Amino acid sequence: MPGKIRPIMTESHDFLLIFLRYPRPGKVKSRLASAIGAEEAARIYEKLVRRTLGVALEYLRTSPKTRILLFHTPEDPVELLRERFPGPWQFLPQQGEHLGARMHDAILSAFAQGARKVVLIGTDIADLDANDLTEAFEKTGGGAVLGPASDGGFYLVGLDRPCPLPFRYEHWGSGDICRRTARALSSSGLDIRFGHQRKDVDRVEDLAVFHRDFSLRASLGTIVPTMKSPEALAPLIEYLEKRLWPGDEIIVSQGGSRSYRWNSLSTGVHHLLGPTGRGIQQNSAAMLASADVLFFLHDDTFPPPNFPFLIRRACGDFKTSLGCFRLSFAPSPFPLRLVAGLANLRTTLFGLPYGDQGLFCRKSVFESLGGFRNKYLLEDLSLVRKCRLRGRLDMLRESVLSSSRRYIDKGVLAACLQNQTIILLSALGMDEKRLYSFYYGKSPEQGANGHPAS
Repeated sequence: MPGKIRPIMTESHDFLLIFLRYPRPGKVKSRLASAIGAEEAARIYEKLVRRTLGVALEYLRTSPKTRILLFHTPEDPVELLRERFPGPWQFLPQQGEHLGARMHDAILSAFAQGARKVVLIGTDIADLDANDLTEAFEKTGGGAVLGPASDGGFYLVGLDRPCPLPFRYEHWGSGDICRRTARALSSSGLDIRFGHQRKDVDRVEDLAVFHRDFSLRASLGTIVPTMKSPEALAPLIEYLEKRLWPGDEIIVSQGGSRSYRWNSLSTGVHHLLGPTGRGIQQNSAAMLASADVLFFLHDDTFPPPNFPFLIRRACGDFKTSLGCFRLSFAPSPFPLRLVAGLANLRTTLFGLPYGDQGLFCRKSVFESLGGFRNKYLLEDLSLVRKCRLRGRLDMLRESVLSSSRRYIDKGVLAACLQNQTIILLSALGMDEKRLYSFYYGKSPEQGANGHPAS
């Protein structure tokens, strides 16, 4: 029986429906688990889910009025799903005796909520692209869209009206599912359009396509240099942890002589104590990191929610040597919107981002360049200049959200003038320790709680 129908909404939207499970070992990817073990199969499945949600968020950026519904199996712990996969979507239980009935019920629910077009996808595809979703919604009008999978099934179906006939079948494990569904849609009077064929990951032989995708095989290490206490840093670490992919890590590189107690760190978060100096702290953390990609993040800056997907996708282009995000502030009065706009313009025109934009690169690139040259100040500029000689700089369209406190405390104009003075004095050859003392009013050995910014 179909599930409970929600009230019809007054404004129609496109709806993207995503079928997923909680990545619990022994409950997902059973065929794969029989060959490689339940734990590893669950890790692979979670990566596929996170990649799919990253693609969905990428599509949402260009089509912000699209509503996203995540349909999970009824036995899944929805509280854990919400905690593990936070985002601008709603979780709903699948309802129906078999997969076809569950898909039909989900589609009916979307149309009952005022859907104009509905596209439903799964989370087993290793090479799904945001363009697949764009084309599907464009083609779903006066007909239906199917995205054929390489095993004979389909990974996507798009409709502009309910159509029960294709979903009445109880068995969905054969190799002619896509053809059978196309015939049923055609028998219902719908014109059929097909998307690109994609490859799902269900068996050991499918792992070849999984490992060909850089975003799925690469791990990400987020490095946070800080002088803060665990309590002050907790909101940022919690935000990052919820978005880690399996195998990712966070390294908190604390500078200074004061050693805080970091008892609450999870297995994906490591703490490193060393001398003060953001270049020193980040170099030490990079040496400790086991990840394939390094993300250097200031301790007062929050990256966009899908940053692991965005960074992986950017670093998968080996012509790119260094990447960054656009800069924004919170709170963001007009003077700081101007500062952020000028920083983004500087990056676009001159390829010169600063560290508060969040810098990332493949670890192999970082190591080949010798890491950060400067120990205390302007370490970001020295790395950027070296990376530009190796390849392309990629500034992503998404923005980090940086705290405006340092500007508000000093005054926006005074802070900007001080930053530019530091850059000028460095270019004139002033010693790094003297620059540090000039900026902070204390020596590196005494520590600091701030940093120059754009």
